[in-house]
Amino acid sequence: MTPKIAFILLIFALPIAVHAQVDYTIPKKHRVIQEKSPQSSSVLINAKVSDISFTTLQGNTHTLSVLLQQGPVVFVFLSTECPVAQRYTMRLKRMNAEFAEKHVTIVGVYSNENDSVDDVKAYMTRAEFPFPIVKDTDGGLARCLGATMTPQAHLIDTSGILRYRGSIDDNRYETRIKHRYLKDALVAILDRKLVPVKETAAFGCTIHLPELPIEKQITYSEHIVPILQKNCLTCHHQDGIAPFTLANYNDVKAHAAKIVEQTEARLMPPWRLEQGYGKFKNELRLMDTEIEMIANWVNANTPAGTKLNDLPAAQSSETSIPREPDIIEIPIEFKALSAEGKHASLTITIKTDFGKDVFVRGFNFQSKNTKTTRRVTTYLKTQRNVTPDGNQFNAQTNPNHAVDVRLGTWAPGFTPALLPEGVGYLLPKGSQIKLNVLYKGSDRQEHENLQLSLYFSNTPETARLHKATLTISDNANRQGAVSSYEFKNDVYVFAVHPPTYVDKQGLRVVAKTPTGEHIKMLWVKESHIEWLNEWLDIFHYSEPISLPAGSRLEFDMQKDSENQNNLDLSDEKNNKANKVSCHFFYVLASEYEPD
Repeated sequence: MTPKIAFILLIFALPIAVHAQVDYTIPKKHRVIQEKSPQSSSVLINAKVSDISFTTLQGNTHTLSVLLQQGPVVFVFLSTECPVAQRYTMRLKRMNAEFAEKHVTIVGVYSNENDSVDDVKAYMTRAEFPFPIVKDTDGGLARCLGATMTPQAHLIDTSGILRYRGSIDDNRYETRIKHRYLKDALVAILDRKLVPVKETAAFGCTIHLPELPIEKQITYSEHIVPILQKNCLTCHHQDGIAPFTLANYNDVKAHAAKIVEQTEARLMPPWRLEQGYGKFKNELRLMDTEIEMIANWVNANTPAGTKLNDLPAAQSSETSIPREPDIIEIPIEFKALSAEGKHASLTITIKTDFGKDVFVRGFNFQSKNTKTTRRVTTYLKTQRNVTPDGNQFNAQTNPNHAVDVRLGTWAPGFTPALLPEGVGYLLPKGSQIKLNVLYKGSDRQEHENLQLSLYFSNTPETARLHKATLTISDNANRQGAVSSYEFKNDVYVFAVHPPTYVDKQGLRVVAKTPTGEHIKMLWVKESHIEWLNEWLDIFHYSEPISLPAGSRLEFDMQKDSENQNNLDLSDEKNNKANKVSCHFFYVLASEYEPD
């Protein structure tokens, strides 16, 4: 082996220890290091990126939010030592020339500890880069965006949402390129279309970030506040369902040890869906790096930071509730009385008089007594449904066929997940709305005034949401008997309602297309904490999942430590029947076209 080859291999191999949380492989196609999974440990696709400020080697200071006012922004992570990254110099220059007139900003970022400022400046001069170049001295940009490789692209649209992450194209040799992932994503964003490929596994060289002193790296005002605002304040505010608030520094410091305990045990935030099986709206999921950051901050005696006095007041989730002119508000009053500290429930039926069939996109509540009302589950009690063969029947002539269509569960602090305009649950004329209200008892009669808001679709030809049910049941030998669900038409899947109780091995669902593709739809992980089951509700996908006709929903029965081949469906605590069901909500593709 020549010294030159040995040196290149060393470049590839050394940084692996620094990114122990990311798995790598060396596939035959690229013959260089490649991520096994394209998923970032810091930022998820379709998640909002924190505002970023940086200074370029050209001497200009930029803020992401200001750049996004002009157009999309692409951060491309590069390295002076990585031979794969060097091969993309001309490609990036041509891409910049093509998209600069369309107001796209490309930013080259050098985060590797081995790349000195002088090295980057020298390479920048030789390469004659026409776009901004940043030396990410402390690794802050790479950590913020979850960068792991060079070259690696991160495309952010004008709303600040990460729309693509991964390799620039599919081959380091330009003559062998078949897919230009970054270019295709940019074209889609500019044309206001869905990005065709949202994530790919980057290949090249791993990023070796510098290690910073914890006390200088993590403070409450700069690092902890964004985590809490995104994941905790929906419940931990003055009128929220949580037992204490996290609205300011003193609140958080007082509960710091509890926060570390609950986050490290993954009890808080109470998000039961595993990453990699579907991407959902309103996700309350802490990344490993965020959990570690909170623990390190507490271990460093909870430093406040220099920006503590400049922080805006914490906002209740009520400020993020959509306000639209098509809302119908219905006041609901009731009296609640039960033993001190115990929960009780009641059912409220609301008669509707809209005068016509309507399509409901979602719902929300406002409560006057949030310390009493714990949660409200909402159903549309429909008077007619559609049979599996597509024929309609009317519950007035077939009363046994009236059905309850579950819209979801609300609790103080929840933010509603709405279906897009043009999609809705059918609420036929004269149907009812049923509420199951869970409230906490007191030693005196409590009064509640709930305000129910319904969000309707105003599209004349609204696509009706249908339900596909997938069930596992036991046979006499207690072997998992699995049923699948086949779609007869092209469909878009919008949401999923997993079973309320998930047993020891957890539960996974995949969609298998006629071409052999496996699309990961859902993974509910096991939990030993019974109250976490209350948080399994209807989950809306970040973007509708397109499935062609002939696709089948199936339980993913994998033999591994997390999901055994045979599911134990017994539920001794709750005496549940020997059946577990998942419900997927979809529309026919012929009736709906995504934006």
